[in-house]
Amino acid sequence: MIDPINLIITSIQFDTQRLNTIAGNAANALTPGYKREFLSIDGEFQTLMNSQLNAQPILSARVDHKPGVQRLTSNPLDLAILGQGYFQINTDQGHAYTRQGAFRLDEQGRLVTHLGQAVSGASGDIYLTGPNPLIDHKGQVIENGKVVAQVKVISVDHDDDLVKVGGGLFKATENAVIRDVDSPNIAQGNLEGSNVDSTQEMVRLMETFRHFETSHKIVQAYDELNDKTLKNLSQF
Repeated sequence: MIDPINLIITSIQFDTQRLNTIAGNAANALTPGYKREFLSIDGEFQTLMNSQLNAQPILSARVDHKPGVQRLTSNPLDLAILGQGYFQINTDQGHAYTRQGAFRLDEQGRLVTHLGQAVSGASGDIYLTGPNPLIDHKGQVIENGKVVAQVKVISVDHDDDLVKVGGGLFKATENAVIRDVDSPNIAQGNLEGSNVDSTQEMVRLMETFRHFETSHKIVQAYDELNDKTLKNLSQF
C-alpha cells in the first residue's frame, strides 16, 4: 500500500524540479541555439504505482531538439544551420556539438565559439586572415576568392543520444551514431534563436506553482488531521 503522505512529498519534490527546469528555460529564452529542457518520468505509471515505497520514480531531464527561429545579424562569423545537424566543436575533453553559431576569431585567427573552443573544419581547425570571410550555404569558407576551409557539420541518428554539458554544447553518448553531413545548409550572418516559447513556459510555471501550493496544503491538512486524531485518542 502506498503511504499518501510519501506520495504527496514526492509530488512536491517533482514540482520543485519542474520549477527549476522552467526557470532555466525562461532564463535562456534569448540565448542563441538554446534547446529547452523538460522532465519525464522513467518507467510506466502502473509499474511505478505497484513498486515498493522506497523505489521512488525518477524524473530525468530531456532536451527538446526542435530548431529555433532564424534571426538575421549580418555578422559574417554568425552561422545558422537550416534543418537538421550540429556544428562540431573541439574541446579539451574531445568533440562536442552545438547549434549555437555565434563564432569569433581568437588571437591566432582561429574560428572559435564564444568560450574560445575551436570550430571543426573538414581538415581540422579553421584559420582565417580576417573577420569577413564568405561562407556559402554548403559551409565552404572563402577568402580572396579561394576556398580555405569547410565548416564541419554532423548529424546524429537519434537526438536523445546527445547529452547537454553546458555552454550550449552536447556530448555524444556511447550509443550515438555520428555522421558527417556532406551537403549542409548553412546561412551566414544568421543565428538560430532559442526554441523556448516564453508564453508557454510562463503557463507551465503557473500550473506547476499552483500544483505545488495544492500539494503543500494537502500536507498541512493531513498533518492537522493526525494531530486531531492523536488528541482524540488520548482522551480514552
